[in-house]
Amino acid sequence: MSAAPASYPSTEQEPRSLARASGSVTVLTLEELAQRMRVLQPPAAYRLSLDSGVEYKNVQRAFERPLTVRLATWLRLMRSLRIRMVAAACAEDVIWPGEQTRLVGFDKSAGALVAPACATSLRACRVGRGWSRRQLALRAGVSIDAVDSAERGRGLMGKLARVCDGLGLQLLYALPPWHASLEDLWTERAARCLSQPAQYAAPRPRCPTSGGRGSR
Repeated sequence: MSAAPASYPSTEQEPRSLARASGSVTVLTLEELAQRMRVLQPPAAYRLSLDSGVEYKNVQRAFERPLTVRLATWLRLMRSLRIRMVAAACAEDVIWPGEQTRLVGFDKSAGALVAPACATSLRACRVGRGWSRRQLALRAGVSIDAVDSAERGRGLMGKLARVCDGLGLQLLYALPPWHASLEDLWTERAARCLSQPAQYAAPRPRCPTSGGRGSR
């Protein structure tokens, strides 16, 4: 099934690759997602910091320099938005798997994006090709330790992206099927947050504990 480009307003810094609608799921690349998160209104960083527990400065860094952020940080942010992070050869594989589909799931729910569910792991992709970690490291241009970290779900996004590229995969982000765009998702989310204004209050500073030496 061919995927049609999603319709978005053009910007001066529009990514070269377009977001694609794969079946009933809208799929974004890491570059597209980070760019659009930076310009969402109302601004997203503070709200996501509260919801995900990721420090505000790290949320901002994730949007501005996504490849320098750890995978664990990205997964926490994506879970907060109910966006699923996967690695696949192309956007169409996310919902319409074929015989050659390689869909790597970085979260337990990733398998639900395909029918039948066929999410696998980076390690399984490597082993299926008959490659050692050293061979994949050479193809990806990273260290063996970076390959090991990526297979364990650790490390920086930049290293993970290179390991995926060495396997012929790219990092993709699938929106919940009831949202046609990231802007639509955020507008609906912001409306719900505004209906509960107490959640917008800045966290109260922790009061010093009284009691001197006896306090912990």
